[in-house]
Parts: sequence; C-alpha cells; structure tokens
Amino acid sequence: MVNCGGSYAASCSECPQGNGALWCNGECAWIGGGMYVGQCVPAVDVGLPGVPPASTDYYLIWFVLSGIIMLVYAAFYNQWVIKAPPGFPKVGSVSIVERKGLFECFKYPDTCLYVTFCLPIVAAKNYYATDVCPFWPGCIFTFLCSYSPFAPISMIFRCILSGRVQEALYGNKRDCVLDCLYAMFCFPCDVGRESLAVDEEVGADVRCCCKVTYTVPIVNEVVNAFEKTEQAIERSCSKYRFCPGGGH
Repeated sequence: MVNCGGSYAASCSECPQGNGALWCNGECAWIGGGMYVGQCVPAVDVGLPGVPPASTDYYLIWFVLSGIIMLVYAAFYNQWVIKAPPGFPKVGSVSIVERKGLFECFKYPDTCLYVTFCLPIVAAKNYYATDVCPFWPGCIFTFLCSYSPFAPISMIFRCILSGRVQEALYGNKRDCVLDCLYAMFCFPCDVGRESLAVDEEVGADVRCCCKVTYTVPIVNEVVNAFEKTEQAIERSCSKYRFCPGGGH
C-alpha cells in the first residue's frame, strides 16, 4: 500500500482514479511533462527521495543560481581581500588570541552579514589564514556540503577543519563533542567567531563589500610572546619545583 496523500492504494498508478494530479500526492508524484506525462509514479523515481518533482526542480534551480552568484562574489573576494597587496596575512605560530563567544558575531554587523549570505567564503578565509587548506578548495567544499543533501555528512569534516582552526588560533586541543554540536546547530555563528578571532590575530578589518584594512599588531605580538613565555616559565616552575629568583 502507498500513501496517495489522503487515501491509500495498492500502487501509485491506482491513486488518481480518474481525478488526475489532485489525487496523486503523498508518496507519489504526478508527471506533468516529458515521455511519461499524465502518470502517477513514486516520488523517489522523479526527484530527490520523498520530494515532489516541482520541489526538486525549484531546489536545483536555486542551487545552481546561488552557486553561480557565490562563485562570482568569491572571485571578487579572493582578488580584493585574499590576494590584494600586501596579501591576507597568515596566523602566526605565537597566537594567544582570546576565544570568542559563540554569538559574538552579532556585535559586528559586517561579520554577521558575511556569515548569513556568504558563509562558504568566510569559512574559506579562516581555513586559508590558519593554513588548514587553500581558499578555493575550502570555499567550494563548504558550499557543496552546506547547501546540498550531503550537509549531514559534512558535519564530520567540518568538525575536523574547525578543530585545526582552533589549534592554530588558541594552541590547544579541541572538544570534539562541542565541535559536532556547533556544526549541527550553530554553524554560521561558529564560523563567525572564528572569523573575528582570525581578523584580530592578523590585524585585519574586513567590511562589506570586500573592503579590508590592516593595522600592524606589533605591540600585541610582543605582549603575546611575553605572556606566553611567562606561562612556559610558570609551567616549568610547577613541574620542577624551581623558579628563578629563589623560589622552591
């Protein structure tokens, strides 16, 4: 038995009972054009599983158009932000930038707009700046995984990539459970806070549309290096019970 969308029949072909497309719903779909026009067939035979043909057509059109728009904008972003002289900086080996809150991006309108409408581009910038992967592979991969039926599978890869970004920024191991939860329910916010941390670390200020300015974070780098050295000395003191200057 199949669900015709209000009634049941032995097969989809028996659903219409002379009533045409009106009685061909549920698990079945009415073919309105092509070789099999005027037939009621299982929905899985004419589109995405469980999705009527019309919805599948709209999805494919939206997916292709949004992909083209994203590709064009990514090309401008790559040229004006990533490659524009002096080139978008990479996160250094000495980085103790403070971890941002999950909803920190709401305080920054430009970042909020970017992760809302250009999520793959922002994620690719983060991957590029932390040497996780080049800009274009990161952008294309994020787009295909975020806006396709493979989105659930992409969460695994997103967790891995996010963990590497965090290691480059914060220098510590990630929490895989939290990374999975963020990838499932808070993906844009997670990318946004990573972007804020990357921009702060390299001294970049990225605004809409494709405008970037840099400030040389020399003072911050010196302070960060000094603080990290102090932390290393403190760890050595704790480990060997000896501190310079007469400690025990």
